[in-house]
Amino acid sequence: MTEAPKPVRNDELVESIKNAKQDASQENTVKMLNQVVRAKLLAPISLDKAPVMEGEDGQVVLEKDTTVSFELIKAQNGDLYYPVFTDGEELRKCSTEKNQHSMIVNFEDLANIILNQGKAVRGFVINPMGQNICFTSEMIEGMIKDMEAESEKKA
Repeated sequence: MTEAPKPVRNDELVESIKNAKQDASQENTVKMLNQVVRAKLLAPISLDKAPVMEGEDGQVVLEKDTTVSFELIKAQNGDLYYPVFTDGEELRKCSTEKNQHSMIVNFEDLANIILNQGKAVRGFVINPMGQNICFTSEMIEGMIKDMEAESEKKA
């Protein structure tokens, strides 16, 4: 029997964001960035075909050739960002749809999506109706370079 999926929660990330906003010391900022890289986040999506629920565990199966589109939000300056959320409660603050679909993504997923599409989308924002922490493509590239440098040191 398969275990029911656990709800997405990122209590340590939320706490590290709060600490970095209160005191933007290097230590707090690094802790927050490390949490962002490890987090599993919820990204609101649209599907062109309704998903099918299978089994008692509530697993969702997409029909072959289903198109998945990530939702976007626009900043005051007109830049587009992918909104992502630390948990379902934060997602519901932003969603007007009753049956909003979401996908679990991580930093690597977001980085690949954003960096492989040119300049159309500026980056991603965590909890836009809450903590509202923006990560631009330049910041994402810098974080990846830092991660690669760290892994080379360990090798």
